[in-house]
Amino acid sequence: MSSLNKPREPWVPRHERCHPVQKAYDVSFVHGYVAPGWESLAQVFADNFSKGELGASFCVVAGGQRVVDLWGGHVVTGGEPWDEDGMAVFYSCSKILTAMVIHRLVADGQMTYDAPLSKIWPELKAGQAGGTLRMALAHTLGLPVLQQRLRSGAYEDHDYMVGRLEQQSPLWEPGTRVGYHPITFGFILGELVRRTTGHTLGRYFNEQFAQPLGLDLYVGLPESLFPLLAPIHPYQPRREDPVRRIAKDSQTIGSIPNLWLYNSGGWRTESVNELAGVKAEMPASNGAGNARALASLLAVFLDDRKRLQLGFNDETTATLETVSAATHRDATLGCSSRFSLGLMKSMDNRHDPGADGFIIGRRAFGHVGMGGSFGFCDREAGIAVAYVMNQLGNGILVNDRGQALIDASYRAAGFERIGAGEWLPPMR
Repeated sequence: MSSLNKPREPWVPRHERCHPVQKAYDVSFVHGYVAPGWESLAQVFADNFSKGELGASFCVVAGGQRVVDLWGGHVVTGGEPWDEDGMAVFYSCSKILTAMVIHRLVADGQMTYDAPLSKIWPELKAGQAGGTLRMALAHTLGLPVLQQRLRSGAYEDHDYMVGRLEQQSPLWEPGTRVGYHPITFGFILGELVRRTTGHTLGRYFNEQFAQPLGLDLYVGLPESLFPLLAPIHPYQPRREDPVRRIAKDSQTIGSIPNLWLYNSGGWRTESVNELAGVKAEMPASNGAGNARALASLLAVFLDDRKRLQLGFNDETTATLETVSAATHRDATLGCSSRFSLGLMKSMDNRHDPGADGFIIGRRAFGHVGMGGSFGFCDREAGIAVAYVMNQLGNGILVNDRGQALIDASYRAAGFERIGAGEWLPPMR
């Protein structure tokens, strides 16, 4: 394994770090450590391999240390075991990295949430119509998809996507409707970062976050690391699966789900298994890394000293914990959704068999990736949690494998119940 892919976490001084010492599992398919009191999570992680898991990593940071650090399974069925430092693409968990870049620039005074986007990007029609950075982060800008047919390889060409975004009129008056921006979110924010800093978002993240924290997280994977990336295995639908709302809505030609899934310039789920699909920067959807690194990134919000060193002030934290946009029917997802600026809040769609969910704490913030990966931080529970795998599950948001890990994490942290769609702390 290349030294570039070894876990490094200098943000916790070595002489202060308390390493978990209890071996959780060391069998043919699961390895790793858990700290006392967190043993139940190892069993849940292992049980997922009877629910279709192939290869995965899972990490929980609490109290300034990794209390759970597990990995297991295989890169391909019956093939090479999942390595301790193995990486995979985590799709829309990339928005965690992107949001942190934007909030850092706001805290630095280089961007403002409510200034018209036209001040930075004059050619953008959505900005000319009054669109702001706040709207772009909250998925209310009105550019969830592009209506003009995209040419082959569009997502791998940032400048081309910028041109198409500039020409696209918003699908609704900016700020008046919530509609998840699955892909365009990254190109919009990536261009704002490039115009503000002179650097691509991936380079800015690498220099300002990944390198200082010693984390193997990437938006735009270096070619030298491509051989270390576990290939993604798409979900194979089963006859007994409930009909997903996205799949049903996407059959309507010209609808937002239809344009999202089929006007992609030939990009498909497996495109990240090709070098071109991960080398190009797609800040909303092709980030790569492992659970250990993703949880450690989110854990900076549990450490006020490190949070301030990275340029995040108290307002940043409050913004991430606060719901900025919510709806009972998201224009893209077709179900209820809730967002803070740039990240997801708890989404409880258990009442809707055709929808997906992401049930976390009332103050927690994070994101999910297509097929089930996730990362979130909950300052109230004192945990940062991440899960990265290479066998996609059914649906767009978290599936039963991921939610089982989330639920076990909250129980181990002392939370007792889900109320009003969120995990809640014990009643006093």
